[in-house]
Amino acid sequence: MNKKKSIALLVVISVVLVVLAVLTFAQFRLPWNDTRIYRSFLGAIELDSDLEEGVAYELTLKEDISVEDTDIEPDEVVLTLERRLEALGYRGAQVTAYRADETENWSFRVEMRSSNTAANDIAVAARYGELEFTDGNGTYLFGSEMVAGARYISQTVQATTSYYVELRFTNEGITALREAIAAGSTDSEGNATDFTLTITLGDTQLFSSTLTEDYLSGNSLLITASDETTAQQLALQIDSGGLAYEYEVSDPMTVSPALGENAAALVFWACLAAFIVIVILAVSVYGGAGLISSVSAFLFVMLEIVMLIVVPGITLNMAGVAGILAALVLTADSMAIIMHRMREEFKNGKTVKAAVKAAYRRSMLTITEIDAVLAVFSLVMFFLCGGYANCFAITFGIGVVISALVTMFFSQLLAYMALPLFKDKSEKFLKLRRAE
Repeated sequence: MNKKKSIALLVVISVVLVVLAVLTFAQFRLPWNDTRIYRSFLGAIELDSDLEEGVAYELTLKEDISVEDTDIEPDEVVLTLERRLEALGYRGAQVTAYRADETENWSFRVEMRSSNTAANDIAVAARYGELEFTDGNGTYLFGSEMVAGARYISQTVQATTSYYVELRFTNEGITALREAIAAGSTDSEGNATDFTLTITLGDTQLFSSTLTEDYLSGNSLLITASDETTAQQLALQIDSGGLAYEYEVSDPMTVSPALGENAAALVFWACLAAFIVIVILAVSVYGGAGLISSVSAFLFVMLEIVMLIVVPGITLNMAGVAGILAALVLTADSMAIIMHRMREEFKNGKTVKAAVKAAYRRSMLTITEIDAVLAVFSLVMFFLCGGYANCFAITFGIGVVISALVTMFFSQLLAYMALPLFKDKSEKFLKLRRAE
């Protein structure tokens, strides 16, 4: 690569990095529409209740039932509510059981992040009653014992996304449903009509629609939903059923972040301070190579923030921040391996260019092995863990992939760009020394 190409590439990369930095951190009025404000990538990240102001709901028994007449297990209700809220995307929701004294029934306080669907989601999580499947005449077919599970799925075709609930039945359940469809239904006057399946949970009707044999595939029924939230809620209610008792949900109350006031801002400044420390150490120890490492780490941070917005379903909490910081440290460590190898190669007699090339080639296997192991670790944690651990697995897993790409490709491009710019002073710029 000659000097002109290096300068041209450096200008392009600098412009891209500046644009990314502005889009990530800056807030400004749009020049073509001065009534709208661009909020930055950081402003678009969805934060959990430990970092941002959330909402709280109180759940109390709707009917005045004496303690002796109830068999409420508070720990079981807490776990059920937390599990349901997590399935709806509230990984950091906290549920607390309380009562004034032993003569009072248990009530529950739910603290969760604020969202446009929070009121509806808490009502879904607190829904009660038995799951029942009936025909158009209200004739009982079967209950939850015939359901093997339900899950939300989405399908995108030609830029159009459709949302479904896949309802899976046991062998007995699908047989009963097929027999009911074959028998059909009758109206109030006794005339034959199409079969209608109705699904209810307690007093709430979850689904009602005409069905034919064509709607069934194997042991499954695919239900079309109007939007993603409706599909997620329907799948949850069918899969988990209802609580044993009906609870009245209070109006939402605003609560401060679990980590204290201005938690998000303080975490941001702490992360910025950690990044600055990494940059100072890298530049002071490795010189120009440290500067290349710092620019690579900066691109890593920008791409990680972009991925928090692009990848659906990510709600950032403190565990997610820890995942990003861990991936940033991994990036710095990978760059340190390369820079140390670069020094060793130059010390053993190679030219600067040969030392740079050999350093990246010989470090690739080590870095790839480390990143592969950590990527597998993130996947295992994602599938086996829930709550905060799940968010850590997501941000750290994404960070491992970005770190590998930035370290092995982007930083190598920067290193090759630096050589023509400094020519005979390259070894001084990279702080390389021959062995004495």
